[in-house]
Amino acid sequence: MPASFTVILLAGDRPADVLAQLSPGKRKALLPLLGRPMILYVLETLLAAKHIGDIVIVANTVADIQNNSDVQAAIAPSAHRFSFREGATSPATSVLKTMEEQRFEGAVLVTTADNPLLTPATLDAFCAGVPDDVDAAVGLARETEIRASFPHVRRTYIRLGGEGYSGCNLFALTPGAGPKAARAWSEVEGRRKKPWQLILHFGVWTLLRAVTGFLDLEGALRAVSRAMGLKAKAIVLTDPVAAMDVDRPDHIPIAESVLAARRVP
Repeated sequence: MPASFTVILLAGDRPADVLAQLSPGKRKALLPLLGRPMILYVLETLLAAKHIGDIVIVANTVADIQNNSDVQAAIAPSAHRFSFREGATSPATSVLKTMEEQRFEGAVLVTTADNPLLTPATLDAFCAGVPDDVDAAVGLARETEIRASFPHVRRTYIRLGGEGYSGCNLFALTPGAGPKAARAWSEVEGRRKKPWQLILHFGVWTLLRAVTGFLDLEGALRAVSRAMGLKAKAIVLTDPVAAMDVDRPDHIPIAESVLAARRVP
């Protein structure tokens, strides 16, 4: 495991994002959850985690996030650890732009401002699971565990070897391989909600194995590694809440319910 991770925290908005329209200043990262901007929960988790170093907040028109009074108050005690960068046209291109401009010396962790249910313990588990010999790692949660905790929530799953997996908006990138991984991500991010198109991107044989049920998670990662020219690893987290980002209005009461339960002594 790398000694520590510099964080790229993506806090931008997609065009016509419904949640951005519901938020102050039409910024999704500032969506109120229990009366507090959503991004604050992520910032608190990052600051409480063991393996996190500096934190770079990246967004389109990033000054809206940087100048928010709640954000300023949250980061004030650790202001030396934070910086703000202007993003690009998508999450992947924003990561690529930031990595090329900053030229980080160590490992990088990428997460998002719409990930308010992530806990320090789960983030620590992800970081501890990143081997030293991989170029990129992605956090996943199992469909069976997500459905057991949130039976009525709609999620997008990639089914591999009889199990479905959903992403947790957690990515680890090594400095040398990071830009290459970000470019590969930019090629497929438009297919992230279309599992079969995503699998097909890595080859017809990979798709056929998936359709016939012979492609498991390990095989999928081998296909991804070959296509990217990088060594990639999936880290399957035991906390299904880690996959519950806030993407749609119906996710708001779910997130608030989880956050409210955490407040109870």
